[in-house]
Amino acid sequence: MHFSLQETSILLITILLTGLITPFSIAANYDFTYNCTVQFGLNDHKLYVSIPPSLYTYYQGKTHTITDESQYSNFVTPTAVAPIAQSIRNLTSKDTYGDEEFANSVLALVQQIPYVEIDIKYPIETIVDNKGDCDTVSLLAASILIAGDLDVVLLYYKEAAHMNIGIHLSSAPSSLWWTPPTSYEYKGKEYWVAECTPKAQWRVGDQPDSLGEERPIIIPINNCEKSSPAKIASEIDRPLTPSSISIDFSSPLSNIEYGESNIAISGFISPAYRAEDVTMYLSRDRVAWDVFGTETRDDGEYSFEWNFTTTGIYYIQTSWSGTAGYAGADSEIITVFIGFPKSTVQFESPNYIYILGNPGAATYELRIRQGIEDFLNFNLEGPGVTITGEFIVMKSGETVSIKGKPEVQLGEQPLRLPLNIVKNDQFCFILQNYGQGNYKVHVKAIDDYAVSQIQEFHKDKTVLLNASGSISENTWYKIQAKLSETEIYAQLFDAEGAVLESLSIRNEAASIGEIGILVANNTNKAVAFKNLKIETMNQPLQPIDRNTSPTINAEAFIPYANWAIVAISALTAVFYTWKKEKTRKLALKI
Repeated sequence: MHFSLQETSILLITILLTGLITPFSIAANYDFTYNCTVQFGLNDHKLYVSIPPSLYTYYQGKTHTITDESQYSNFVTPTAVAPIAQSIRNLTSKDTYGDEEFANSVLALVQQIPYVEIDIKYPIETIVDNKGDCDTVSLLAASILIAGDLDVVLLYYKEAAHMNIGIHLSSAPSSLWWTPPTSYEYKGKEYWVAECTPKAQWRVGDQPDSLGEERPIIIPINNCEKSSPAKIASEIDRPLTPSSISIDFSSPLSNIEYGESNIAISGFISPAYRAEDVTMYLSRDRVAWDVFGTETRDDGEYSFEWNFTTTGIYYIQTSWSGTAGYAGADSEIITVFIGFPKSTVQFESPNYIYILGNPGAATYELRIRQGIEDFLNFNLEGPGVTITGEFIVMKSGETVSIKGKPEVQLGEQPLRLPLNIVKNDQFCFILQNYGQGNYKVHVKAIDDYAVSQIQEFHKDKTVLLNASGSISENTWYKIQAKLSETEIYAQLFDAEGAVLESLSIRNEAASIGEIGILVANNTNKAVAFKNLKIETMNQPLQPIDRNTSPTINAEAFIPYANWAIVAISALTAVFYTWKKEKTRKLALKI
């Protein structure tokens, strides 16, 4: 899939952080099992439901504020829960009473969710959180029923501060002779009351006595979500089998033209099915997500072609909803840092570079071509610090030089930049030792001078491993490095585990305060990372054989990073509580 942009000549750094600050490893699905009763209570089944975390996160990032009753219909999401509707429909009869039987089964299902007073939620959130009040479980029931082809409205009892739903049936629902079913007419149709809370085993037509004689406000579901980026997976009487989805980055096979800076995002689903929907989630803040879709080919492979837009940080994840008998799956989340946002279409004079841009933008053009220096900057404490990760170097675009007079578009003019402009266009890891167990880790872009004089932190107490000469495009490599008082090492491995570059220092380790690892050295490259780990150590590693890959004992890491996670989580929880309380006061609460 192609997203149109006009950006090239960028420095792209993609980092997957696992176990530090934000856990970006692949999270397990949310799995639930419900009792599913059909044939008017005579036949019991088990309904298995599995939800990929990406779908839950997507709905968490959508707006949760309503200002009037009609906006409740915005929270109805039939497509996302359609597999539940299909599973129950497969069990219900096809005769005249099939719709009533289906509706009662859905009510019995949502009534298994514990009743807790909460703010408004989307149905996926209600399932995952496994709690809800009258409005949230009503929205869930309405979503499943609409997915099962029933006509539903929301019923809002303003004085009682309560909500349930109304269901249109072809005939009156069955009931006991002394408790006739309750209905309300709306636009010439009769809608039978359906109570969704778990305070009793309500069936279609039952009206709680607590609602008295109040006539509800009838809210038609005109603005429900028309499509969802993905679906849950559902199965009757058989647990869902896990599946998986991979994610990879590479240079596109097609030639990169001026005005584009493309990265191909691809992967496979397992088991391999053709024509399966795969979703790519893209975010700037890990709160609100844009979604894009594609289909798998015969071998289960999928691909997206992504053209970058602006500088900043992006998060990318792909997801598959699963298929019959298989749960869906998410890939890991990739964090993408974009430095240079625009192609340099240039034509040179003896003393200057000219680029095309908007009038008055020379200062901006100069600033962005200096690059974003720090992509990652952590302070850590402990007896030593290690960094490991995998990366791939790709071509993300090329500078196009124009000879003679260029074609100037409307609103553009030649902008003059000096030939000696400083560019932070070389990518490097830097580990620094401040003494007394204090360390700093940078993942950054630096300029030519900083590479040649990378000693400016500790003067002559710095070592550099220039690995860029051993790296080919579109090939995965692994790095490992450690900085401590007793040992310094840095190694570059190919995909087979063979050591390509290596340095090791022991006797003089205490006198060296900085180590740098250079992996890419110009802005026409994109560097994608995964499984990047930055950790402190509570004991020295075993001696490193230059011809073998070192083994790191995961249990040897001290819990400094974990304390950081706890502290950040606590602050986040306080902020989240304050924000939700503020939203609660503004929103219409039932």
